[in-house]
Amino acid sequence: MKRIAAAVCAASLLIAQPAYAQQDPALQQQVSETERIAPAGEKVVIDHGHIDIGAIEVDGDFDLLARDDTEAHPVWRHLDDMVFKVSDAALQTLPEDSTFEFTGAKAGDKVYVVPQSQISGVPWIGWNSQAPSIQKVTDRGVTLELAGYQGPGHFSLFLQAGGVQKPQVIWDADEKGAQPMWVELNTHTHANWVFTEPGVHQVAVRLKLPRTDGTEVETTRVLRFAVGDASVAEAQKATFDGEMTASESGEEQAKGSANIGLIAGGVVAVIVVIAGAAVFMSRQSARRRAEAKNVANG
Repeated sequence: MKRIAAAVCAASLLIAQPAYAQQDPALQQQVSETERIAPAGEKVVIDHGHIDIGAIEVDGDFDLLARDDTEAHPVWRHLDDMVFKVSDAALQTLPEDSTFEFTGAKAGDKVYVVPQSQISGVPWIGWNSQAPSIQKVTDRGVTLELAGYQGPGHFSLFLQAGGVQKPQVIWDADEKGAQPMWVELNTHTHANWVFTEPGVHQVAVRLKLPRTDGTEVETTRVLRFAVGDASVAEAQKATFDGEMTASESGEEQAKGSANIGLIAGGVVAVIVVIAGAAVFMSRQSARRRAEAKNVANG
């Protein structure tokens, strides 16, 4: 095992690098500008394998798509054309304590987890900011916000460093506001997506991309999940008609307790209790670390 520097800024807490972390070759990816972008309307169901959501230029505009890495050659797909099928293979039992009460489930309950590390028969969903097209127009990174959620039970997204650190909640569907997450440029990350009940779940994600010319791209897309015994057909027909959160201003984001800085550099893994898995981050420069602390403590 190699010791690798990692940092995650969440709320006012800056997590130190783990005692040890195992490097995962699956996270050491290169995103090429020649990768195919599937035409709108090309429907797919993803029930296993590696997927990243991320910003990319499509026909002259920037959008939030999914990089489908489940086959030999990666393909960027429109989220409206995708359903993530989460079977009972994703069921995990929560520990007999209150550590994960933010998930909306009780200690000892079973929940559906799309985990931080890849496991057989379950989609492996993360996000990246590695598309060459966005690196040409921004020199910092992007913001991802929870724009809304519809589904039975409860949805949450979280990270956890080591086996003893407090989970770092990124998105909690019961919380008000957009819960912005800052993603440093050229990073690749995975976290735990938790659903407490089977059924069709829709997670609306807002992308905000600040350009070097002073303008900002903003778009919202919906991830559709067919969890447990929910049918794919039902998920494909689902439309999001819930309330959307208001997009937060730069000043509000700086004050937001849910902000998380995802740091640039080499990919690393941190062991996770609930999934027995890993979170993959990057090493940042001293300047970026100082910025992350300022945002967290703002």
